[in-house]
Amino acid sequence: MQHPWDDWIPGVLNKAQVETLCAQGYITGVDESWKAIDLSSIDLSLSDAAFEMKEGSVKPTGQFDYDHLLRDSKLAEKLKQLSDGTFLLKARATYVFKLRERLSRLVDSSIHGQATAKSSVGRVDVLARLIVDGMDSYESFEPDRLKGASGNMYLEITPITFSVLVKPGMPLTQLRLFYGRPHDVEVRSRELFKTVLEGPGARDGSLSIDLENEVWGGLKVAAFCANGEASTNQAVPLWVEQGKKSDPCKYWRFQESIAGRLKIEKEQFYILRSKEKIAVPPGIAVYCRASDETIGEMRIHYAGFVHPYFGLRRNDGTRGTPLIFEVRGHQVNVNLADGEKMANLIFYRMSQDAAEHDPADNDYGSQTLKLSKFFNEWPNKLKRNDHGAVEAT
Repeated sequence: MQHPWDDWIPGVLNKAQVETLCAQGYITGVDESWKAIDLSSIDLSLSDAAFEMKEGSVKPTGQFDYDHLLRDSKLAEKLKQLSDGTFLLKARATYVFKLRERLSRLVDSSIHGQATAKSSVGRVDVLARLIVDGMDSYESFEPDRLKGASGNMYLEITPITFSVLVKPGMPLTQLRLFYGRPHDVEVRSRELFKTVLEGPGARDGSLSIDLENEVWGGLKVAAFCANGEASTNQAVPLWVEQGKKSDPCKYWRFQESIAGRLKIEKEQFYILRSKEKIAVPPGIAVYCRASDETIGEMRIHYAGFVHPYFGLRRNDGTRGTPLIFEVRGHQVNVNLADGEKMANLIFYRMSQDAAEHDPADNDYGSQTLKLSKFFNEWPNKLKRNDHGAVEAT
């Protein structure tokens, strides 16, 4: 039997290759407009089958039917939609949604998967982890583990700082598909590091923290810190609707660095940027991973994909774009210094080069220090109030 991958070389699948798998029924439940398929990944969308996990997160065990855990009334309770069809996900609670897409015919295919929450979701301090029937770990699948499994996929969602609103059909996670094992298609090359990265990390493919203050609305800022008190405010909708984005002043504070140092307070969530700028060529896909699970007493707890062309052909003509770190303090305070190493980049060969694309299609391709796209831009003139929060003048 002829398979579409018979003539492919090992590597990350591009948009056309993923479209072929979907068109031939290897992955089902994908809208036939293929708008969910990006240059090196596919967005996975929520169904209306939603559950609150009453006893907290339930790790996948490798069984062929995760549904049986959701049917256990001691562990899960069906979540009701609000009158407008949305779901309210409360801060510090865990939920599981069945996804619309299914891995239908990938057994014995040598197609592997690696997942991560979408960048816009991580920046709102929401954990979103993929569960695939047959796997005993989050965020990936291997074809031989799919034998006898349903092909169903689920998303475990835990908002931490803010309560959020979601609705069926929206994507919170993305799946990167590989022909061959991901480890086998890694590219380890100092020459590649120098080509893709500008900055100190070009020596070894790492990312360091940039604590130089920027000026926003007349105020100095090196990091955005989530305002925990905002969790009692209106929930943040995790979709973009013209004229209805959330006001950043209600949910975030400015943190200024002093003499090149920044205090990370325990149990607080921060958005920072890398000192390095990255420009990804069409034949490479990148995975950003914390250099260690914990760095001192803080954690970069969201890994992320960087797609081909990111930072390569910006509309402003410059080359390279910083990456964003989402950092949470643990039990004690720590003090960061400008230039500290924070993450490593893993470079993968594309199975086929990504097709040319419009830089305007990338929400973050020209970013510097930047909030999620679910928030409005900062006002042009800002001041700090008596409580240290920022507000428009």
